[in-house]
Amino acid sequence: MSRHDFAVDAPSPQQTVDIFANQWISAFPNDLGVTAGWINHFDPEVDTRVPWAGTAIPGGFKGKSILELGPFEGYHTASLEWAGAASVTSVEASRTAYLKCLVVKELLGLNAKLLYGDVNAYLNSTTDRFDIGWASGILYHQVDPIGFLEAIAAHADTLFLHSHFFDSDALPGMAGKDRFRPQLDELRSWHGRDICLHRYEYEHDTSQGTFAGGPNSYANWLELPDIEFILQELGLGTLTYGILDRVNPNGPGFFLIATRS
Repeated sequence: MSRHDFAVDAPSPQQTVDIFANQWISAFPNDLGVTAGWINHFDPEVDTRVPWAGTAIPGGFKGKSILELGPFEGYHTASLEWAGAASVTSVEASRTAYLKCLVVKELLGLNAKLLYGDVNAYLNSTTDRFDIGWASGILYHQVDPIGFLEAIAAHADTLFLHSHFFDSDALPGMAGKDRFRPQLDELRSWHGRDICLHRYEYEHDTSQGTFAGGPNSYANWLELPDIEFILQELGLGTLTYGILDRVNPNGPGFFLIATRS
């Protein structure tokens, strides 16, 4: 379809998607008629995170400003806009993922503002505030997850958080249990509590197109009671859980809404 990075056919959605051929995880909406990934993230009946949050947040998304951190392939960006958000600002640090999001924005006709840059650097440099912070699949990719939550809390009074967490009881059933490095765990004192940062190392090349992780070769996972404590101390202590799954083979996980008390 292309020669020396130049298209040779007339413009089409498939040709645009194929800029990242074999690098998509998400399948596009059926009415677009393109072949990409295999997970139907754009289908609200399959990916229920946005629809659930829309019922758990008073008033839903209609008319709200949303800060999305780590949009990856833009499926929640689209779903949040379709759910009636007044504005969606998405910050993505992966160059490949950012460009994929631009493809999604163009093909789906979105109005979202897409920013290319490190999410922590953005949070620590902007003074903008938002009605909702959206952090799906990003907390457990942080080297400093406590600082990440601190930064989000400074910009929104409502937070959607979807994350894995460390639970020693679940380790035997985890597919990636050998990636934890307990000898490199860090104990951090925060607000009078000792919080363990559990070192988790990636085994894949972080430059590949389908890699869904952080910019470093490792991350630090938190335990669920510590996550709840941090949110409480940051003033986001009213928690509404959508899912709490302690037996997920990729690691125990949850998604929740945290609102300012």
